[in-house]
Amino acid sequence: MLREKRQAEEHEAPAAPEVIADEAEAAFGLDLDALAARVRARRREMKWTQADVAGNGGPPAKVISEIERSRNPRPSAEVLDRLDAALDWPPGTSATILGEQQASELAAAR
Repeated sequence: MLREKRQAEEHEAPAAPEVIADEAEAAFGLDLDALAARVRARRREMKWTQADVAGNGGPPAKVISEIERSRNPRPSAEVLDRLDAALDWPPGTSATILGEQQASELAAAR
């Protein structure tokens, strides 16, 4: 029975990025859509492309694109810090928008 279950799992298609992102939001209480909207709005306010943000010390343009489309389910602390610096936000702004501090406190409490 265990072998059958393992074989079935091996043949399943990998989860789509949006499914992974939705699971991350549910599991960790992360607000990926809020971060996506705020990053996009700030970048447009500055009249910058994603490449401009990356060139100003932010994460790579591909990562910014993933964040703006809510396709990066668990951005690292380094990515969030670089995003804050590049968008001229106070340190910790991205994590606060994402709700990361709240999620970390919940994980620590368990």
